[in-house]
Parts: sequence; C-alpha cells; structure tokens
Amino acid sequence: MSLFICLISGLFWSFFDLTRKLCLKKISSEFLLLIFSFCQIIIFGVWCLFQFPTLLINDYIWFGSFLLLINVISAVVFLKSLDLSEISMTLPLLSFSPLFSAFFSFYLLSEKITSYQYLGVFLIIFGTMTLYTKSFKLTDFFFSLNLIFSEKGARYMLFVSLIWSVTPIFDKLCFKYASFNIHGLIQALGMYILLLIYVFKRQQNLLNIRLLKDNFKLFSFTMFVGSVATILQFIAISISLVPIMESIKRAVGQIGAVFYGKYIFSEVINFKKIFGILIITFGTFFVLLF
Repeated sequence: MSLFICLISGLFWSFFDLTRKLCLKKISSEFLLLIFSFCQIIIFGVWCLFQFPTLLINDYIWFGSFLLLINVISAVVFLKSLDLSEISMTLPLLSFSPLFSAFFSFYLLSEKITSYQYLGVFLIIFGTMTLYTKSFKLTDFFFSLNLIFSEKGARYMLFVSLIWSVTPIFDKLCFKYASFNIHGLIQALGMYILLLIYVFKRQQNLLNIRLLKDNFKLFSFTMFVGSVATILQFIAISISLVPIMESIKRAVGQIGAVFYGKYIFSEVINFKKIFGILIITFGTFFVLLF
C-alpha cells in the first residue's frame, strides 16, 4: 500500500511539473506561487474546520520555520530553472535528491536502507548523468558534470535537488508535533506572506484579472494537481522511508519529463535520453524490490 501511495504521489508531482511549466508561459513564477499558496490556505483551512488539528507549537516552531524558509527559496529557484531550460534536461537532475535524502534521513530520522537500495539510488544518478554526456565514452561521461554546472538552469535544479531532499525529512519531523492539516495550513500561509513581502519590496504589480480569466482552466487544474500531490506526499512519507518515496517520485518524474519534452514542448529526444531513463527506471526497480 505504501509503494502504491508513493507511485500515485509521483504521478501527480509529474503532472504538476508539466502544468507549472505551461503556466510559466503565461505568468511570472512569483504570481504562480502566490496563487498556489493561496489555494492551499483555503484547502488546508477547510480541512482544519472539518478535522480538529493538533499542534505542539513549542516543538513545531523550529522545524516548521526552517522548512518554510527553504520551501519558499526552493520553489522560486525551481520555477526559474523550469523557465530557463528544457524540461527533459532539468527535471532529471532532481534524481540526485534520493541520494541526499538517504544521507540526511539516516542522520535525522535514523532511517536505514539496504545496500541494494543504495545501488538503485546510484543507478538513478548514473542515468541522470548519462543525459548530459556528449557520448558514451568514459571520459565524456566523467565530464558530464562540467556540462551540468555550465548550464544556469541545471545549476538551479541541482540546488533545488539538494533542498528538496531535506524538505520531506523536515515534513516528517513536523508530523511528530502537528497534524497534516495544520502543518499544511501553516506552511501555505507562511509562504503566502513571505512571497507578498518579496513582491512588494520589488514593487511588482502581479494582479491581472484578465490573465486569470483567460487561463482559468489551466491555473485551476495546476492548483488541484499540486494540492493533491502535496497531500499524497504527506501520507507517503508518514508510511514509508523518505529515500524510497523520493526514488519513486523522481523516477516517475524523469519518465514524464522526457515524454512531455517530446510531445508537448517539441524538445529533441535522442538515444542518450532514452538510455538514461532506462537506467533510472532500472535503479528504481532495485529501490522497490530490495
């Protein structure tokens, strides 16, 4: 059951990646995040009304505040990366997050995964590096990291990968002191307030009623998919190990990225990309079965 929840969560995150990139063709990243956080305030607020929340504020405040800060920063950087680069080349870099998650969850949550699962995580990373190599020569493969760091959008996504490897761990720590609904409400409300401060300091005028009306279906679907993905991830990390959840989520996301890149954004899909995705999928097989 836990693996099924992780898989469904990964599918919704993959759809969310697609719809966010489509939205960025219409609006700024700051506006998109404001809409999303506002919708989550409503969803988690209603949830709190129907199910009484629990919160140990003195214990929660430290973990929750740190999580809020890194969530805001990583969300802005992630959307900037999507806007700068091809979806089929940047999203696979999030495959580094299972490795980071394995390291951090071991020290912060005492979660241990098997040697086979570590092999799966490294295969996922190997497949990701294959996407950036110029050829299948060993020397070109080792220089693929230079190619990653030379591309601005890729650098942004690597930073996001590091941050997002930590966020589910801190979500799980927060769940010791807060129920899902109040945790989601606090994070959404905090993100909304911080983004408003950021926008006003930059003196940006983001409100465009005509834009909202013309793209209502796209924005609404994006908010729905993102909210479901968030809630499913809360459930997934509460019943499974964080590195396993991250591996499934990223593998699904990488396959989706190549598909969306080819059929929606008309990006070039070559043998290297297909081979890299196959390695990523094979790595996920080790994570799941061992």
